Amino acid sequence: MRKFIALLVVMALIIGAMAGCATKTSQKEQQPSQEAQQPTQPQVTIKFWQAGGDTAGAAEKMSELIKKFEEKHPNIKVEYMAIPWAEEPHNKFQTAIVSGEVADLLIVGSPFDHVLASSGAIIPLDQFIDEELKKDLMDVFSREGIYHGKNKDLDGKLISIPMFGDVRTIVYNKDIFKKAGVPEPTESWTLEEFKQNALKLTKDGVYGFGTSGRYASQWLPFVWDKGGEILNQEMTEATITTPEWKEAWEYYIELINKASMPGSVNVNLAEIQKLFAQEKVAMFVTTQDYVEELMKDPNLKDKIGVGQMPHDKYQTAFAGADVFVITKQSKHPKEAWELLRFLVSTENQLEYCKTVGFLPAVKSAASDPYFTNDPVKKGFLQALEHGKFYVKSDKANGITTILRAEIQNAITGKKSVQKALEDAKQAIDLLLNS
Repeated sequence: MRKFIALLVVMALIIGAMAGCATKTSQKEQQPSQEAQQPTQPQVTIKFWQAGGDTAGAAEKMSELIKKFEEKHPNIKVEYMAIPWAEEPHNKFQTAIVSGEVADLLIVGSPFDHVLASSGAIIPLDQFIDEELKKDLMDVFSREGIYHGKNKDLDGKLISIPMFGDVRTIVYNKDIFKKAGVPEPTESWTLEEFKQNALKLTKDGVYGFGTSGRYASQWLPFVWDKGGEILNQEMTEATITTPEWKEAWEYYIELINKASMPGSVNVNLAEIQKLFAQEKVAMFVTTQDYVEELMKDPNLKDKIGVGQMPHDKYQTAFAGADVFVITKQSKHPKEAWELLRFLVSTENQLEYCKTVGFLPAVKSAASDPYFTNDPVKKGFLQALEHGKFYVKSDKANGITTILRAEIQNAITGKKSVQKALEDAKQAIDLLLNS
């Protein structure tokens, strides 16, 4: 009997243990896994506005790249808007900043990034940029993206990174040079050689150097070559009454009077391009996108060459870029940076620049055969290595207007070069202090 009772007790314990195991197993099955308990990344929406984007196919290509980004980052949604230059996007951005409704990420035309930095509307990018991108950025953009100005919180910091760049350099007609017995431009030709060649090319209805006093990009490299700058380092005073400025303007005015077509004081660059296409201009300073249009003409394609700007002291070329900035009002600066970083990757730079016809911001894209095997693109990339941006002042537009008026006064003889420069300095200084 005792054995029977003991056996019942043992069986009861075994059954109880089995039931307990079953209960634990059931509870374990009902509990979600630790992996399933991990919270998903919160959904974030960022706004991205692009000034311009009106080059053929540019906005469409940007939209494609954004779609790729969203597929790679499913937690980030991008609201993209391109605002054509004709609609004055920079003014719209400033209005949105004042109202507190500006986008997280902007593309603006430099030097507007420095205008925004001076007003405290954007944040530095040093906190985000990785070593790989630092090394890959073309030197001109690493240099020109650093802010120096009245906003001491941003002084010496990186404020912008380009989506693409552009540069102006010498474009010439090989046939005209050959017929005139003039050697094609070399990388090291001097200002005197440039002038003498322009004079030799000016004959038989052909103008050696098509240019226009309407645009600072046409004559500033001659000033920079001599070490001249528009403003002092503090951006508080014009520095244009130096011997270097006087010499550079006199040099340029001689070129206009002796080697350029009538009306060069204010002619539109499109008119110069037209004369070049008609083979009435031997060489002029222009951008790659203009040349790409000219190359579509089968009669011109094999005649076009790209040279470097002449120089004596400092080799430069008038450059610019459309650059990314992250606004101070952004609630999602990290996500805005992720989009920026994605768009400046080698693959996406190549894809976008092939569409818009501009130059990439990173060396890895610039070294692609698409650029290195094309003499025209290669020539512009070479010029970009010596690129220099226009004055980075929030009064840049006003400065441009003043300089244009005074160099035109000097070209037409209404004022001496010295008087024109003195009057320009006085007007610029008043503008800076207004």
